[in-house]
Amino acid sequence: MISITQALKIADRYHRSGNIQQAQAHYRRILQVEPGQPEALHALGIMAFQLKKYEDANSLIGKAIENKPNVPQFHYNLGLVFIALKRQEKAIQAFQEAIRIKPDYADAYYNFGLVLKKRQQFEEAVQNFKQVMKITPDDADAYYNLGNTYEALDRYEPAAKNYQLAIKKNGTFVGAFNNLALVLKKMGRIDEAISYFREALRLQPGLAEAHWNLSLALLINGQFEEGWKEHEWRFMKGKRSTIYPHRFGMPLWDGSSFAGKRLFVHSEQGFGDTLQFIRYLPMVKRLGGTLVFEAFGPLLETISGFPGIDKLVEISPDRRHVENCDYYVPLMSLPMLFATDIPTIPSNIPYIFADPEKASQWKNRINKKGYKIGIAWAGKPEHENDGNRSCELAQFLPLAGMPGIAMYGLQKGGAARQAETLDGMRRMINFDCELKDFSETAAAIENLDLIISVDTALVHLAGAMGKPVWTLLPYAPDWRWLLEREDSPWYPTMRLFRQPAHGDWGAVFGEVKDELEKLVATTTPYHPWACSNFARLNEEQ
Repeated sequence: MISITQALKIADRYHRSGNIQQAQAHYRRILQVEPGQPEALHALGIMAFQLKKYEDANSLIGKAIENKPNVPQFHYNLGLVFIALKRQEKAIQAFQEAIRIKPDYADAYYNFGLVLKKRQQFEEAVQNFKQVMKITPDDADAYYNLGNTYEALDRYEPAAKNYQLAIKKNGTFVGAFNNLALVLKKMGRIDEAISYFREALRLQPGLAEAHWNLSLALLINGQFEEGWKEHEWRFMKGKRSTIYPHRFGMPLWDGSSFAGKRLFVHSEQGFGDTLQFIRYLPMVKRLGGTLVFEAFGPLLETISGFPGIDKLVEISPDRRHVENCDYYVPLMSLPMLFATDIPTIPSNIPYIFADPEKASQWKNRINKKGYKIGIAWAGKPEHENDGNRSCELAQFLPLAGMPGIAMYGLQKGGAARQAETLDGMRRMINFDCELKDFSETAAAIENLDLIISVDTALVHLAGAMGKPVWTLLPYAPDWRWLLEREDSPWYPTMRLFRQPAHGDWGAVFGEVKDELEKLVATTTPYHPWACSNFARLNEEQ
């Protein structure tokens, strides 16, 4: 009769060869002879984990620990089970116990770091990844995740350094190339970012994420021709349902004549993107027959009757509006199809207009004396870059106390409630609850002299209406605002105020205050659409 030790070796060989059934049978026979045998219980727990039977794995490995509590690997693997079960506190305890028993347990530190990072305990995660590096200095994954963690802390220099070290340890680490490029882009080092995105794509040519990221870097750099082409890779990013909600069986429109046919054009991404790129629809209409445009519900009244649209429908995930169409095209593919470059951006402003009746009603609400300014300070919290582009209402306090101005809040959502508790903004009238859709916001804007806002749909609406708008931008802005310039080729009545360093809203509002003082000092509010230059611009188009 073979010993328990020999039986364990035989079962282990079956397990390592991938013969799970035979391995399980041997381990169970061992438990019949010795019911509490810890190695057999642990091994059966590992196989249950591999088969995604996580509760069974928890029970089996737990019993192994009861019978042999000082085996670090048992606690480590139990931590992995708890991660799968989404019991992060338990996972942390398991990894801590594994490390207590074996202080140089690199894998335990690594996974402990991952759990902490997921819990947004970034500083603690940093310490765990550093421990991994002390024990296994060539672990590229540890450098990569340390880079991720520093990036989450907005510490871009050490993030870039650790991505570079990950690449040094593993020269084919595509994720490290891609993430290093992203950090360099956030640091304003666009040309370097582009080169690293290209390197990621040399290693993995079909990586949609890198193509998408490259497109944004090219576009912000003003390299529109290649940027628009790379931007089409957004269709391949499976998680981006908000960017590309439709995939159709009908042909994708290629920009040629569709005379006698029906073309379905659908919105994508956010409200601001629709407002920015709807300007292309009259150009599309000139190439063919019937144009069906699908847009988000809150925009429908605002763009009703827009030139070029034959049928306007609300966005529908079930595609019920496309049955009789011959071609389709996403709205944000139009700049590529029309070979848009900076000098050829369609800028016939205004192209969005407030409803006259609603504008008249809002005139009675916006009746305070002084230069009338509408403000917004935050975008949608679910936007992936909202923490970077949004600010607090408190940043507007230096403007609120200025003589000669009347301030109106156009902020929507939860951020609008900041006005209720900020003493210095008591003079501001907040219209949050009354702005039921974009047609109401447009009517309010029509009665204001100036809009000052962070990068939200509001600035696109004001810009499309030809109203003066000052857009407040983070150090690493969205691609459409390009780099360094104070104006926008998309909106002639817009002025851009940029952070000089990451997170420095103070400098932005200091500059805004200075410029606002100059503006308010004039006797007549600034109306750029009355300028001869602006009139000539419209005549030329």
